[in-house]
Amino acid sequence: MINEVLRQIRIFLWCCGILLWAFLISSCEHNNPENMNPGGSHHLTEFPPFITPIEEYVRVNIGGNHTIEGDSYRLKISGLVYHPAEFSLKQLQDLKMTEKTVTVECIGNNNNGTLLGTVTWKGFSIYNLLDSLGIAYGAAVVKYHCFDGYFTYNTLEELQNREVLGALYMNGETIPQNYGFPLRIVFPGYYGVRQPGWVVEIELLGNEIFDYWSQTQFEKWNTDSSMTIDSKIFFPAKHDTFIIGENIKIGGAAYGSRRISSVDITVDNGKTWIPAIIKQSMDEDYVWVFWEANYTPISSGQLTIKSRAIGTDGRVQPQNDYYYLDGTNSWPSITLFVRDGS
Repeated sequence: MINEVLRQIRIFLWCCGILLWAFLISSCEHNNPENMNPGGSHHLTEFPPFITPIEEYVRVNIGGNHTIEGDSYRLKISGLVYHPAEFSLKQLQDLKMTEKTVTVECIGNNNNGTLLGTVTWKGFSIYNLLDSLGIAYGAAVVKYHCFDGYFTYNTLEELQNREVLGALYMNGETIPQNYGFPLRIVFPGYYGVRQPGWVVEIELLGNEIFDYWSQTQFEKWNTDSSMTIDSKIFFPAKHDTFIIGENIKIGGAAYGSRRISSVDITVDNGKTWIPAIIKQSMDEDYVWVFWEANYTPISSGQLTIKSRAIGTDGRVQPQNDYYYLDGTNSWPSITLFVRDGS
């Protein structure tokens, strides 16, 4: 009896450890539970809005919601800067604003997961703000300190080359509390793990490059890597059933490269490819495209459809990406069933 109780306790503790691990590394949450599907299917019958509604956007945090009062908020600029300063929210709002639409994915998203979205942000240039205060000799990195204890960084070179924003607005609205109010960093082309919210301090440092994950047991996450070229299949849903001769419409998104050149689908694991049509795109870097393809099955049985994206820089989405710690971009797949219509 005692041995059985001890065995159950060990099982319970093991399960708690697994849940804690999942909680810590999946710092991305989807606000629409019906769209969550670890097996990799978006359960859509048509394309979602090209610009993701705020309430459906992936939420990035390290646990719990946070509340910051706008009236008392101050952004502190410290470290290797000639004129350290603090800015109220009103002062930040009075800075020159820039709009930028960006597709962002959670670094822990699976190969056909739903943890991604595209939003139009409005904010100020982080680099220009720091430059106006006088960047001191030896400064090379900025460290973002967040209200919830999270922290990450950008190099000064990244601030300039990627035009990193200090976002105050999201799809034309003030950023909601649960999405990082009042200040969120927008780092185009990188995973959500590098786009912190609730930022309360920006510290200029020397060559020290580290982030929150470097101090946890999950330090092997490679958050230095940019998002890699990728595609997702929105519809049809996995396990849908079709009839021989019936047209199957397949749709999805492609992103990750600066720009997407083309998308293909395969029904024979890459032996042959069927070109997809780009249905919707935007003349912006690091923004997804929506694609669509058609296939008519000629035999019954199980049908597996996969997709791949190709960037304008020539990069091709790989069949298998075994090193998932910098984000995975293996070909997504859905399995359907085809039956005889007679």
